Amino acid sequence: MQVFVKIQKNRYIDSLETLQQTAVLNEQEGIETGYVGMATAVFKEVIEEIGLSTDEIQACSEADYVIVASAESKEAFKNAVKAITSDEKKESETEEKKYYGSISEAVNDHPRANLCQISVPGEYALAEVRKALNAGLHCCVFSNNVPLEDEREMKELAREKGLLCMGPDCGVANINGSALVLSSINNRGPFGIVGASGTGIQHVAAILHEAGSGVSQTIGTGGNDLKEPVGGITMLMGIDALEADPETKYIILISRKPADSVLEKLLARIREMKKPRVVFFMGCDRETIEETGSIYASNLDDCALRALEIIHNDYSLGSLEELKEIAKEAVKDMAPEQKYVRAAYTGGTYLDEGMRTMWEATGGIYSNAPLYPEYKLESGKEIQAHTAIDYGEEEFTLGRPHPAIDASIRKPAILKEAADPSTAVIILDFILTPPGHMDPCGYVVDDIRKAQEIAAERGGKIAFIASVLGTTADWQDIHKQEAELREAGVYVCRTNYRAALLASEIIRLRKEIA
Repeated sequence: MQVFVKIQKNRYIDSLETLQQTAVLNEQEGIETGYVGMATAVFKEVIEEIGLSTDEIQACSEADYVIVASAESKEAFKNAVKAITSDEKKESETEEKKYYGSISEAVNDHPRANLCQISVPGEYALAEVRKALNAGLHCCVFSNNVPLEDEREMKELAREKGLLCMGPDCGVANINGSALVLSSINNRGPFGIVGASGTGIQHVAAILHEAGSGVSQTIGTGGNDLKEPVGGITMLMGIDALEADPETKYIILISRKPADSVLEKLLARIREMKKPRVVFFMGCDRETIEETGSIYASNLDDCALRALEIIHNDYSLGSLEELKEIAKEAVKDMAPEQKYVRAAYTGGTYLDEGMRTMWEATGGIYSNAPLYPEYKLESGKEIQAHTAIDYGEEEFTLGRPHPAIDASIRKPAILKEAADPSTAVIILDFILTPPGHMDPCGYVVDDIRKAQEIAAERGGKIAFIASVLGTTADWQDIHKQEAELREAGVYVCRTNYRAALLASEIIRLRKEIA
């Protein structure tokens, strides 16, 4: 393998687009590792770490666009570059595309626009958000690694101007039927959602979609909004916006447990709400939520089902008895030493939900993002007893696409975890998103089959359990993705929570046998 580079001087491509291009680059034949981005300091550090740095790249300025890859030949690299730039050529052939040098220029040309999506590197986000807000635009800020003091400043300015600032690190939003950033495509319907978890929003919206209902608006706050330094500004403004929105009949609130002072402010606002609402604050007890006049939800599945009950929709995700029958089948042919769950999650929300659901059955789960400090892995990339890894953590994604976009980040985990003879269960979650891999499940089925061969050679069998988050309207089509997994012998569950319940039942049965 040899490193090849293509540089375009003074050409800006935003980070959302370069993340998608990186994912596509790594899917191409003959490419070992590839990366696309603007030649910022962070970009240069990342490619240094993954062995792709060259003197030519180090000499680039931050205004330069770089495609770099370790490839088996120059021809393979050229073909890969062609694959990630072909869409640009198609667009230029069919329509005139205009680029603007500033937000003000774009606003002058499009005076009716009222929302700006910002996906510049985190250190530049505040300056661009200021410009957008001062131009009278709501903001959807995909940029991450934004300092908390910067986030507070941009949100205070947004509040002062009566504009929403979704994010930073807002991966999911759906405004007036338009799916933004990484959102799945959803039916329109009567439910408005405000959430500090993009996965949580997408999860509930997907169930509403499959149940024949849908969403009016989904407002992502960014994961740090409910922390003490930020103060829940966007969550509070999102509630106000949905209460004023005539398309929104019912409201759903989703987050991990907010900081204590923020929770107090939120509960006070929730008590004043006029529209029926379902609240899922992970880690908050029923009494705290119900005291506000809200419907309490115990998990993401329950959140969607409680919402559907409001409109008298009796949609079901299946029974626990069904999972118990599957578990009995799954433990057959396992070797005596197989006793541990190994979970490879693409993000923190599903990791957290999975660990909480499996905690009692396992007696404790080690993680790079643990529920309790004593279960912190010494190295976030190593497995130990029952283990769940968040592959969306910075140790895996600093300067790289999120694993929901770049499936290659998590791919090695399958064979790595299968190599341990004590592994009984491997859990995988898949999230469908427009910028993501067009066949995320198909991308790993060969590894799953190989892992089963490894286990069989040892005289055992691994129970692969998976859930797929998405809708039939997504380009990847959730039903097609689930079918590919089933054909590879995977136990496919309707949701992440049910996948964790199935894993819990398998571990319980393994303990009985032992």
